[in-house]
Amino acid sequence: MPDPLHTRVTAQLKLALLGDCGCHKTLTQLEREARQSGLTGAEIDAAISGRSFEARTAAAVAFACAMKTGDDDCIQQARTRALQIGVTTEELHAIAKEAKRILASKRQ
Repeated sequence: MPDPLHTRVTAQLKLALLGDCGCHKTLTQLEREARQSGLTGAEIDAAISGRSFEARTAAAVAFACAMKTGDDDCIQQARTRALQIGVTTEELHAIAKEAKRILASKRQ
């Protein structure tokens, strides 16, 4: 995951964090952005469910989703798992920053 976050990873984070909004317009826009970043339909569906087919991206999505819950134990567990599979501390910082930005956009 290069810094800044790769557009494919960012698209998956957006889908995972905002995919439960229930707003057809928002979902359509998120899916359009995801397809433009190169995601397939299966990857989009997985991201909406908070998953990814790629291990490091799955860890990033799980960490971001844990942040969404606000549960410190869940966040720490996701962080530990991500570090174990090779996501760097720097990448986790970038993921956290992006997740906060995405979640803040939801409130607007």
